[in-house]
Amino acid sequence: MNESKRSALVLGGTGAVGSAVLAELTRAGIPSAFTYNQAEARARALENELAARALRLDLADPTSLGRLAASLEAEGVLPDVVIHCAAIVRTARVFEATDDDWEATMALNARSVFQVCREFGRRLEGRGGDLVFVSALDRTQSLPVPAIFAASQGASSALVMAAAKDLGPRGVRANVVALGLLDAGIGTQLDPKLADEYRNFSALRRLGTPEEAAKTITWFALHNTYANGKVLSANGGI
Repeated sequence: MNESKRSALVLGGTGAVGSAVLAELTRAGIPSAFTYNQAEARARALENELAARALRLDLADPTSLGRLAASLEAEGVLPDVVIHCAAIVRTARVFEATDDDWEATMALNARSVFQVCREFGRRLEGRGGDLVFVSALDRTQSLPVPAIFAASQGASSALVMAAAKDLGPRGVRANVVALGLLDAGIGTQLDPKLADEYRNFSALRRLGTPEEAAKTITWFALHNTYANGKVLSANGGI
């Protein structure tokens, strides 16, 4: 696929990882759009800084992704690269978590992954493309993270593994990048003791940065041609 003709959509573009991915796509010369929900000031700043199109989207609304994909297709600007960077963490322990915690987390972190595979995967048939999903677990780790968050991450990885079997014959690759703890974004919402433990057990003895994460994510989105349905760990050696 000719990289000069590619275009991208980043879900959760105002977040720490999402904005770093947008910057990396800009450096690669890839026309990009991104979604945001409430961070409008940040979205407008990125729009001006990176010449990327800001699109408001509420992933908690189960109809939102379908409407967005249909709208982009109707405009003739359907991207062949979709990078899903949106996520939430509810930090309650399993015996304190509520049903609302479960519903909200699974809607944003797991259901929207399924919807990206469905809505963009079927529209890219014959054209091909790449769907890359940012996760925080690689299915082999046992880390002290909130149980509902872990469930959402495990669900998304298993879903992508299976969905790749449906998407591959259409020329669409779907993969997951499982990040380690970063020094920004969701990483700052976790217990500081967890960050210290992570440093101690990491082969690199440090947290990652959004910029490092973005380089791995954009490589998978733009240069991978054969890996499909896989989880790539970028976690500093945990």
